[in-house]
Amino acid sequence: MRKKRVLFVSECHSVASGFGTYAKQVLPRLAATGKYDLAEFASYGKPESGDVDWLYFSNSPENDQEQQLFAQHHANHFGYWRFDKVVLTFKPDIVLTYRDPWMDEWIAHSPLRPFFNWVWMPTVDSAPQKRKWLESFADCDALLAYSEFGEKTLREQSNGTLNVLGCASPAIDPELYCPVPNKKKHKEKFNLPPDINIVGTVMRNQRRKLFFELMKAFKGFLETAPPEVAKKTFLYLHTSYPEPQGWDIAEGILEFGLSSKVITTYVCRNCKKFHPSIFQDAICLCPHCDQRSAVMPSVGFGLSIPELIEVYNLFDMYVQYAICEGFGMPQVEAGACGVPVAAVDYSAMEDVVRFTKGYPINVKSLYRELETGADRALPDNEHLARIITDHFCLSEDERNKKCYETRMGTIKRYDWDRTAKVWEHAIDNANFVGLQGKWDAPRMPIKPLPPSIPNIQEGEDLVRWSYAELLGEPEKAYSYEATEMIQSLNFGSTHNGGGPFSRQMFWDIVVQKVNNKTQSEDVRTGVKGLVGEKFLEDAYRRFQK
Repeated sequence: MRKKRVLFVSECHSVASGFGTYAKQVLPRLAATGKYDLAEFASYGKPESGDVDWLYFSNSPENDQEQQLFAQHHANHFGYWRFDKVVLTFKPDIVLTYRDPWMDEWIAHSPLRPFFNWVWMPTVDSAPQKRKWLESFADCDALLAYSEFGEKTLREQSNGTLNVLGCASPAIDPELYCPVPNKKKHKEKFNLPPDINIVGTVMRNQRRKLFFELMKAFKGFLETAPPEVAKKTFLYLHTSYPEPQGWDIAEGILEFGLSSKVITTYVCRNCKKFHPSIFQDAICLCPHCDQRSAVMPSVGFGLSIPELIEVYNLFDMYVQYAICEGFGMPQVEAGACGVPVAAVDYSAMEDVVRFTKGYPINVKSLYRELETGADRALPDNEHLARIITDHFCLSEDERNKKCYETRMGTIKRYDWDRTAKVWEHAIDNANFVGLQGKWDAPRMPIKPLPPSIPNIQEGEDLVRWSYAELLGEPEKAYSYEATEMIQSLNFGSTHNGGGPFSRQMFWDIVVQKVNNKTQSEDVRTGVKGLVGEKFLEDAYRRFQK
C-alpha cells in the first residue's frame, strides 16, 4: 500500500514569521514519521530554501516574465498562480493549510478540488465569522483551530455542521524560551536598575493592538498604586515606530505624561546590536558604536530569537492588549520565560491567559467592527491597572511562585510534539470521498462554452444557470459567491463598491472557470503536459540529491 501524499501549503519553513515558525516546527515532525510522501509549497519561499527532507516547491518568480504574471493578482503572493501546477505534478491525497481565510480561500475554487482532501486551520480571531469564510470552511473536509476559542466559534456558528477536529495551537521550544537564572543581573546587563518592575509587551504597531489604551491604563496604575510601587515600575513597548498605518507612540507618551516611564527597544543599523532605553523618539545614539543609527525594530529589521528572549526576560509582567487575536504568540513565548501574562479576556487570548495561569483582563464592552463585521473587544483599563498593582504588591516569594506556575502551565499546554500529533491524526483519519486521491480517474465531463453570452435576461437566472448547468456545480448556485455575482449584476458594480460590473465581466469569469477546468483535465489525463515549468523541475532535482 502506497504512502499518502501530503501537500503542506506554507509561507515557508525558513521565513522568520509566525507562519514560518509553524512550518519549521511541524514539517520536520511529519517527515520524521516516515508515513507520508510529504511536500511543501512555500508562498514566500526562495528556491535556495529547498535543502530539506521533503519535496519543496517555491512560489517565487525567477525572471521578468514570471514577475509580470506574479503581479497580476494579489493572491499570487500566497500561491494562487502556481498551486494548480504543483497539485497536478505532485498529485496529493491531502492538502494542509493553516493561514488567514483571505490567504487561502482561493483553494476552494481550484478546478482540481475534487481530487484532494483538504484540511484547513484558519485563524479565527473573533465572532461572528463572515458568511463568505464559513462557506469556504464548509468546503473543507476537516478543520483545525488555533485556539479553543476558535474551535468553539466554528462549532457554534455552524451549528455543528463543520467537521472541526480540534486545536493544533502554535507552541514553543522550552529549552530555548526559558527564564534567566538571575533577573536582577539580567537587567543590570542592559544598564537597567536591577530592582525596577517592568510591564512589557511585544506587539506589532498596528490598529488592532491597543497601544494608546495600554498607556492610558498604565497611567491609571501610576496614579492609584502605592507610591513606592509606582515609582519603580516602567512600561516596556517592544514595537516599531514610526509606522504609516500604526499608532503615534511618541504622541501617546506625551499625552499620558509617560516620558520618563516608557522603555523601548532600539537596534543599530550600523553595528546591528540592540539595547533597551527610555523612549528617545524614532532614532537615537547607539551605545555600542556611538553612532546615531539606532532605530526601533520592525518586521524587516528586528531582533534574532535569542535576542528577543533576552527582552522577554527583562519583563516582570507581560500584557497582551488587543481588540482580538488569532493566537498572539508573544504571550506563550513570554510565559515560557516565566513571565506572568495579563491578556484581554476575549478571542484566543482568553484561552492562552488561562493555560499560562495568567491574569484575564475584563472586557468593558464588545463592539461590531465595520470592516470585518466581527465583534471586537474594548478592555477595562481600570481592571488592568488593578492587576498590575496587585501583582507588584505580592511578596517576592509569591511572585517567584507565580513565575514558576506560568512557565509550567505554558510548556505543558503549548508543545510542538503535541501540535504535530494533531496534524498527524487528521492525516491518518482522513475520509476520502468521491474522486479524492483518484488522480488517474477518467476525464470529467465538461460542457462546451456557448459561442456568446446566453440570452438569459435576468442576472439571477444567468448566474444560477451558469453554476448549475455550464460549470456543473449546482451546489454553488446559491452560494455566497453566486449571491455576490447576482448583486453585482443588479447594481452594475461590485457588491462592495469596488468598481463597475457588467454581464460581460461576469461571463469572462465563467469562461475563465471553464477554461481552467478544461486545461487542468487536459494535463491530469495526459492530453497535454506542463511545459517549461522550471520551478517544478528544480524541486524534484533538489529532492533527489
